[in-house]
Amino acid sequence: MRYILGLLLAIALASLPLGSEAVNPRAARKLVESTLLVSGKIVIAPDGAVKEYKLDDTRALGAPLEQFLDANIRRWRFEPVVLDGVAVTVKAPMRIRLVATPQEGGGMQVRIAATWFGSDDDGRPATDLPRSDSLKPPVYPREALMLNAQGIAYVIVQFGRDGKAQEAAVERVNLRTLGTEQQMAMLRRQFAEAALRAARTWTFLPPTTGKEAERDTWLVRVPVDFRTNLPQPKPWEWQSYIPDPELHELPWAREQLRIAGSPEALPENAVSPLLEQPRIRLLNAPGT
Repeated sequence: MRYILGLLLAIALASLPLGSEAVNPRAARKLVESTLLVSGKIVIAPDGAVKEYKLDDTRALGAPLEQFLDANIRRWRFEPVVLDGVAVTVKAPMRIRLVATPQEGGGMQVRIAATWFGSDDDGRPATDLPRSDSLKPPVYPREALMLNAQGIAYVIVQFGRDGKAQEAAVERVNLRTLGTEQQMAMLRRQFAEAALRAARTWTFLPPTTGKEAERDTWLVRVPVDFRTNLPQPKPWEWQSYIPDPELHELPWAREQLRIAGSPEALPENAVSPLLEQPRIRLLNAPGT
């Protein structure tokens, strides 16, 4: 498994677009992580244990990583989902972000970096949660486009009953483009600024039913994906990216972000509510 993952990282690294000033391969290897998104369905028992699960596509995993995932998923424990005062069995879509990190002396360490669990199938209306109304896409930054630079900015928005943004900030920007430290800082800044300009024009739909409808403001997290016309990896393939070295502190959203955890398994360009009491909440660490 170590050899295969090392080979995948080398291939992905070679295919990453570079800035005008190339970084040396040894330095680049320390910056780049190889990552894979695995999707599927999970069934959670009334006591919070995993009753069963199914992965959608395992062709990029191989037996060792399938066993790694199985061992971790089966030990997960969730906060029981309660409906009308009774703990119930729920089925939900899930996404798992795997990350392979180069180790000193060769080889790779694989870990589950993030998880996401969608709305459970308990029949609750969509109006129980905040939703998007109009999400105008950002203008691609000119310099980034000239470099064929790509990345993803995670935007946090607080909006009120009129659906308009009251606060907006970028939590982090991950890149899929290598360059010097100065170039990558510039790209992160440009992607963040472009995403924020768009976010200030977005509108949302407040919840009209359920407990969330009683609030005056709501928080959502939106991934903004900047992609050029370069060939893109298939959804089930390993790819490489350069994670943001800094996680920006947002005091007005601190508690909800702590509960929500990492954003890196979210569906692309989808609105994810940040709730104080999420419907499906994983209680223990995803696994290494």
